[in-house]
Amino acid sequence: MARLVLCTLLVAALASLVGCSEAAPQRRKRKPVDRMVFHDAPEENAYERIPLPPQRVRVQARPNSATVGNVAGAPTFQMPTPVCQPPKDQPSKSIGPPTDGQLVDACRIPCQGPGYIAVSPNAFGTDNTVALLQLAAAQVNQQFQGVPSVVVGAISAENGGFLKPHKSHQSGRDVDIAYLRTTKGQPKRFEPTDASNLDTERTWAFLEALLSTGEVGWVFMDYEIQALLYEALLDNGWTEQGLAPIFQYPAGANVARGVIRHATGHADHFHVRFRCPERDKPECVD
Repeated sequence: MARLVLCTLLVAALASLVGCSEAAPQRRKRKPVDRMVFHDAPEENAYERIPLPPQRVRVQARPNSATVGNVAGAPTFQMPTPVCQPPKDQPSKSIGPPTDGQLVDACRIPCQGPGYIAVSPNAFGTDNTVALLQLAAAQVNQQFQGVPSVVVGAISAENGGFLKPHKSHQSGRDVDIAYLRTTKGQPKRFEPTDASNLDTERTWAFLEALLSTGEVGWVFMDYEIQALLYEALLDNGWTEQGLAPIFQYPAGANVARGVIRHATGHADHFHVRFRCPERDKPECVD
């Protein structure tokens, strides 16, 4: 018995050294999936900058809330400097595509920062990936004070490459993020999300902060949750024409339209894929 207790304590100590623990689904027996299966090929122009409307319309507007991100026609987006843990001197380099790539001089996102917590030991990304996550989380944290932080899950392994159970997440530009929910308390893992607990306003504010930078290539999201966000935005002044370049909904889960696409296994989190940093091309492949 004493030996068993000692082993348990050693395992706990090792886990604490890692710092960030893996975000797991609520049902631990269920294997996480990251299939990214599309029935139609993505459109060639899917990586063009998203034409967001010049006027920001908030979802379920709250008192003292403010808009986030750059408005259409604003000066070219300037990439902020990431906060890496530990600090590093060399810029990162993303090599290859997200499904068969590598990562050099990765930036590890700290386990906690303004507006977010990172809960995966595989929290290594490009400098751009980490900077954009920290920017969006800080903006939402400023806009909605006193609410739970954004939960950031897996990005990539320290040197990239295959990361079980994902098919992507190999070159530091893919990030799993929990939906922002209306439930109280700070979540520490991904939880099933639906109309009863999705915080449409905060989830959209975070997405808008990312999309408005022009640095997002794709967002993979459950089709039913797309519908919840889409309908909430229509209720608050957006038009179908304005949302068409952004959402796949309501065209159908198998239709190649919009930057936000349906992918199996994304009812408890969404997946953001960032574009290749310009300095990493042509070795980096979108």
